[in-house]
Amino acid sequence: MIRRFAIVLAACGPAPSAVAPRPAAPAPDPALPTALESDRWFLVTATRDGAPLRLYLDSAGGMFLTRAAADRLKLAVSRETLDGEATDVAPFPALADPRIPRPELPAMPVMAAGSIDDGDGMLGAPWFAGHTFAFDYPRRRLELRAPGDLPRVGPEHRVAVGFPRGADGAVISPYGRIQMTVDGETIDMLLDTGATVDLTDTAIAALGGTARLRATSFITRTVFDRWHAAHPDWRVLDHADRTAKDAPMIEVPRVSVGGYEVGPVWFTWRPDDAFHQFMAQYMDKPSEGALGGDAFRTLRVTVDWTAGAATFER
Repeated sequence: MIRRFAIVLAACGPAPSAVAPRPAAPAPDPALPTALESDRWFLVTATRDGAPLRLYLDSAGGMFLTRAAADRLKLAVSRETLDGEATDVAPFPALADPRIPRPELPAMPVMAAGSIDDGDGMLGAPWFAGHTFAFDYPRRRLELRAPGDLPRVGPEHRVAVGFPRGADGAVISPYGRIQMTVDGETIDMLLDTGATVDLTDTAIAALGGTARLRATSFITRTVFDRWHAAHPDWRVLDHADRTAKDAPMIEVPRVSVGGYEVGPVWFTWRPDDAFHQFMAQYMDKPSEGALGGDAFRTLRVTVDWTAGAATFER
């Protein structure tokens, strides 16, 4: 009887004294102003003064502004000691879009441009720290999500991201480690949305297209040699990468990551100590390389830099 009475009231509409609720305001678009070029992310924005700014986004990189950008934006450059070395630094400019997180560094290093194409600098791992980002490669969207807002996926599509942590459990270094499986072997890898190969002319001819800088993944010499010996049919491009003295690349037909099989994926050769020693000092354990945009291009990858978790969707 009570249930029937409630249904009748609902059908008759609200009482005369009731006030219709206001429609909820639409949620702000979480997508940041970015460009995805050859599976490499750039933040494309402007300063508060209206000056254009284009910054490379590299989840395994450092932080800097180019000298040309500092000069163009008329930033006050000073000299400070960073990590024991005298370095030019400048304040990061105020941005027109308040949604974009500001780097927490007191000042940004200023240096000559590297191999990041025509960007004005780089926002690296420290910029991603403490946030949750979704790298939607198919839709070419980079979303800044609410803290801890990871999509609901099956358990096979949610993976741990390893970060060094202090005694209180807080992340002390933002360089994340995930795992991939190749040929039945589970391998620890650096999460590297900025992994880039600077192709030689012969490599461009072999791969097709015209872009010289493209997303790649990296693999240590030890694993590279093991794959090549076990699978001589896997395609290898010698003298492929200008960055590492014409290092070779190997095409792996299938890679499993986040519960999905992707591929083929090109891995660019790197010396063992690049990951066993250099990157290992910033990670929770040594890795065998870096997994980048060449592997993620068919996926939406959401990473929580605080909880240490990532979800994968296709």
